[in-house]
Formats: sequence, structure tokens, C-alpha cells
Amino acid sequence: MSESEAIAKTPSPRTRETLKNDFHQLGLQPEMTIIVHSSLSSLGWVCGGSVTVIQALMDIITPNGTLVMPTHFPPY
Repeated sequence: MSESEAIAKTPSPRTRETLKNDFHQLGLQPEMTIIVHSSLSSLGWVCGGSVTVIQALMDIITPNGTLVMPTHFPPY
């Protein structure tokens, strides 16, 4: 999906603040350990992209929480 398509499909801008509110409503709290596996495009267009999503998650769980994310790389 192109960026212009993502923008067109997103009813309002997704920002660090709106994501923090959404994560809080989902039950995330300070000092939690969370495992995140997500598709950025499923969130809609996010101002700042994946960095904004990670910052919002870290804001919610605070420095005393743990954020676990799988990473994948192509085989050599």
C-alpha cells in the first residue's frame, strides 16, 4: 500500500498522543512487559511511522517496563 493510499484510508491522523490513548484503553500500564507483533499498515497512516508507534508504547510502559518485538531478516 502506498503512503497516499494509507493516508486516504485513515479517518484522522495517528499521532504519538492518539496511539498512547489507544494503548491505554487497551489496558497497557506502566511497568508491563509487552510483546508486540504488528503490521504498521493495519494502524493506518501514522505521523512519524514505526518510530512513533514504538515511542508511544514506551511512553505507556515507562522505562521500568519491557518491550519485546520480533525481528526478521532474510537468510544469507
